[in-house]
Amino acid sequence: MQLAELEQHLKSHGLPALLCVFGDTPLLLDDALQMVRAQARAQGIDERTRYIQDSQFDWSQLQEQGANLGLFSSVRLVELDLPEAKPGREGAEALKRYCNELPEDQILVITGPKLKQEQLKAKWFQLLQQAGPVVQANSPERRQLPAFIQQRSQRHQVTLTSDAVQLLADWFEGNLLALDQELQKLALTDLPQPLTPQAVMDAAQDQSRFTVFALQDAIVAGDLKTALKRLQRLLEEEAEMAILNWMLQRELQKIERLQQGNLGPRDLMSLGIWRNQEGAYHAFAKRISREHLARLSRLLVRLEYAFKRDSGEDFATLYVHAVVLLCAPDKEPEFISSCYA
Repeated sequence: MQLAELEQHLKSHGLPALLCVFGDTPLLLDDALQMVRAQARAQGIDERTRYIQDSQFDWSQLQEQGANLGLFSSVRLVELDLPEAKPGREGAEALKRYCNELPEDQILVITGPKLKQEQLKAKWFQLLQQAGPVVQANSPERRQLPAFIQQRSQRHQVTLTSDAVQLLADWFEGNLLALDQELQKLALTDLPQPLTPQAVMDAAQDQSRFTVFALQDAIVAGDLKTALKRLQRLLEEEAEMAILNWMLQRELQKIERLQQGNLGPRDLMSLGIWRNQEGAYHAFAKRISREHLARLSRLLVRLEYAFKRDSGEDFATLYVHAVVLLCAPDKEPEFISSCYA
C-alpha cells in the first residue's frame, strides 16, 4: 500500500491489529504516524506507548504490553521504531510469536527505513506482511514531485502557480522536510495567492534567509563575490551540511551532462533547468573545463569524508575551494591547484 492510500484505508477499515510503515523520508513516516494516531483517537484509543529498538531493547515488552489491559481504555496503541530494520535473531523470534497470536487489546505499528532486497526476503518481514498491511512511505520521484507539492501546499492552505511549484521542486528535490518547512513559512505570509515564483523568492529574501538555493543562483551566474558572501552566511548560520553537499553534487552532475551535449527541452527540465535558466547554465558549462570538473569531483569526495567520517579537514576551506572552482575557475588561486597536484 502506498502512503497516499493510508488515510482512506484507515477511515474505511479502522486500525488493523498490526500495521507496518517503511520509507526513506522521515517527514512521510511521521505523516503516517499522525494518520494512525488520529484514527486511534477517533476509535477512542487514548493510551499510546512508543519503543525504539536499540541494543538494550527488551523484546518481551511487546508480549507483556499485549497481556495487560489499559487503565483507561480496553485497547492501546504501541509504536515500535526499527531504526535499521534489523530486529536480529531475538527480534525475529519475538515478531514471529507476536504475528502468530495477535493480541486483541493492542494495535502495533512498526516503522523503519526503506527496506533493502535482502530485508524484503527475510522471514520476519514476510510474517509481518502476512499479518497486516505494509505501507510504503518513500520520496516521490522527480516527475511526481510537482503533484506532491501541490497536495502538500493545499494542506498548508497555500496556493501556487505551476511555475512556483516547479521552482520549489527544483529547490527542494531530495529534501521534503525543508520543503514542508518552506510551505509553512509561506502560509504565514500575507502575500496574494496564487503565489508566483517571484513572490516565493521575494518571501525568502524578505526573511533575510541566505539559503543554499540563493548560493546556487550566485554560482550559476558566476558571481564569485556574492557566492562567497552567501556561503559565509550559511556557515555562520550552521546550515545543514547534507543539503549544501547535495546542491554542489547536483550542480556538478548538471554541468557534466550539459557538456555531453544533445539535450532537448525535456532533458533540461529533467535536470531541473528552467527555460529561463538555459542561457545561464550553458554559459556555466562553457566556463568550466573538464580538468576543473575532475578537481571539483575529487573535492566533493573529500567533503563527504569530512561530513560523514570526520576526516578532520576544515569544512569552510573545502567549501570555498568548491565555490571558486564553480564561479571563477580562471581565478583559481595557486594554493587550490596545489591541493590536487
